[in-house]
This record gives sequence, C-alpha cells and structure tokens, in this order.
Amino acid sequence: MINFKWYQFSDLTVNQLYSALMLRSEIFVVEQNCVYLDPDGKDVNALHLLGHEDNTLVAYIRLFPPTDIENFIVFGRIVTRRSSRTKGYGKNLMNELISYCDKHYPGVIIKCSAQYYLKKFYEGFGFETVGEVYQEDGIPHIAMQKG
Repeated sequence: MINFKWYQFSDLTVNQLYSALMLRSEIFVVEQNCVYLDPDGKDVNALHLLGHEDNTLVAYIRLFPPTDIENFIVFGRIVTRRSSRTKGYGKNLMNELISYCDKHYPGVIIKCSAQYYLKKFYEGFGFETVGEVYQEDGIPHIAMQKG
C-alpha cells in the first residue's frame, strides 16, 4: 500500500530530499541514460508529493503552483521506482496531483512537458497536446495541458 503526502521544500527532511533526488537520478539520469543536472535550483519553489511504501520512496512528483505572473500550474519530475511500476503508482500520482489542484487551485490550467512516449498516459487524465514534439535533453517531449 502506498501512502502519499505533500511537502513544501522547507518541510522536507534531509533524508526525504536525498531520497527524492536519488530516485529522480536513478530514473532520469541512469535508466534513461540522460546526462543533465537534475537539481535545477527550482525545487525550493515547488511542492513535493512523496509516495512511500514500507518506508521506501517509490513515487514522486513536483508541482509549481500558479503565481501572479504565471496563472497556471506546472508539474514535472513524475517518477516511480522501477521495481514498483506494475502497481499503478503512476496513475495514483496523477490522481493525487489532480485532486490536490482541484481542491487548492480550482479552474486553473495544469501544464507539463511530457516525454512523448507517455502522451496517451496523460491523455487518460484529460490532458491535451499543445504544439509539436520537441527535444529536451535528447528525449522527445510534448507540451500538454488540462483545464
């Protein structure tokens, strides 16, 4: 059973932050063979959803709330541990994200830069493509939004 909890950056413990960065690096840098700097300086402005199973971080997403300048939500770094991928945690993450946004930011557009191979996954949650496929860190991506 997975347990989710949202955190402000300042509320993350050192161990929680380390686990999140480790999981993100395991998947986005090592598994996807993509050399880029994952700690991009933006985490401090994000909300972080951590999903634990038996005290192990198995799912993660970060969310940037709307601001006075950008009246939309952006999420990214959605990831599930490789050993947990058959359990539906990616869908659980998206449901948690959408539920949180509906509760705290009703009616606000939600955007993401999705890896292209996950296009149908996001469409299953009501996201639509915006624009053409583009390369980001050597991986095909597509802009998507819901709202």
